[in-house]
Amino acid sequence: MSLYEADGKKQKPIIRNGTDFFSHATCPTNETHNKRPSYVIVNTDGEYAFCYDSGSHGTVGSYITGSSMQSANAGGIRLDINPVAWRRTDSTDAVGQVTFVYVRVN
Repeated sequence: MSLYEADGKKQKPIIRNGTDFFSHATCPTNETHNKRPSYVIVNTDGEYAFCYDSGSHGTVGSYITGSSMQSANAGGIRLDINPVAWRRTDSTDAVGQVTFVYVRVN
């Protein structure tokens, strides 16, 4: 994705939603396709699965789990992974249980 567009004389920055130029984080809903994050933070104890295939995020079989996450009041657990979707496998999913962090590279 280009950060500039040519107008014939000079280049102008393209500003879409304000987050294109800055690092930011979102708490996406479960089982929805998202842009690949730089890393993920699991905020709530539980068992989670992540989908890495952007074409099959709607099927349960496309999610991969590794282990249960237990923070024991130590805060969120950072996972250096780049999934496109997440789901909880041991309980009900809720917004805010997983954070996708996007780090802007200069």
